[in-house]
Amino acid sequence: MRITLNMQNNNTLVSLNDQQEQITQLSQQIASGQKLSAPSDDPSSWAQAMNVTQSQREYNSFTSGISFATDWDQATESALSQLSDLVSQAKQLAISASSGNTASQSAALSNEVNGILQQALSMANSQYGDQYIFSGTKTSALPFSIDSSGTVTYNGNDSYIQVKTSTSSVANGGSTAVNLTGDDVFTFSSGGSTLNVLHEIWSLGQAIKNGDSATVSSSITTMNDAFNHINDELTTVGCTLSNLSNQQSAITAFTTTEQSTLSNLQDVDIASTTTKLTQAQTAFEAALKVTSSLAGLNLATYLSSTG
Repeated sequence: MRITLNMQNNNTLVSLNDQQEQITQLSQQIASGQKLSAPSDDPSSWAQAMNVTQSQREYNSFTSGISFATDWDQATESALSQLSDLVSQAKQLAISASSGNTASQSAALSNEVNGILQQALSMANSQYGDQYIFSGTKTSALPFSIDSSGTVTYNGNDSYIQVKTSTSSVANGGSTAVNLTGDDVFTFSSGGSTLNVLHEIWSLGQAIKNGDSATVSSSITTMNDAFNHINDELTTVGCTLSNLSNQQSAITAFTTTEQSTLSNLQDVDIASTTTKLTQAQTAFEAALKVTSSLAGLNLATYLSSTG
């Protein structure tokens, strides 16, 4: 096929356009610090960057869930620690009351137990923010109340707040149960019976007040069993907090690695790109000079023809 001068000129103009586009692209990359502004810049790298970005969003949501769960369980741990101390105090008062005491001494001990009951009720109704910790998923409902006859009412439920904390495909699907329910914490077994911590503290106070030595004596064992139960729940919360910490550490490691990958895909090497830009500009100017001498074009003519 015969190549005409007009065809040569057209090919030259196409080549110059390509060079100018390269110069524009390199200049934009240096200005923005990013080498990917559109899929056409590098389709393969763009796809990889989008996948990494999506993974980072997922990890961020996990981190948010872990932060919430950690704060909730730390509040739970604090409430249980205080409750454990209160039950221990109740046990010591039961031991004191089991010895011979005067009426005034018994009255004082009974009053101390009633004070412990009020503090324990306060712990039972602890909140994280404006949400009740021990109400199950009914976090706006006051969990516990107790009337003058010692009847304890639980207004929560036995459901668990689930938070997505990983991509695990095991039975829980990567979710973590954030909370302990009121029944988990305040219902325990002692002497073959299912009891409530609040009611048993109330009963101890009444037994001391009424001089019921048999009930006071049995309360020592009951309070000890309640104490052990609460500490078991504390261990459960501690394990959950440890697992959450491990999950956060793993996510931080993944995030750091993927951020490095994303940086390699997106970030411009300024020094290298500046060198490429200089080379491209030099080549463009040289091509313009050659084209001008061969085809009678100058820079102004070229620019007007491509404008």
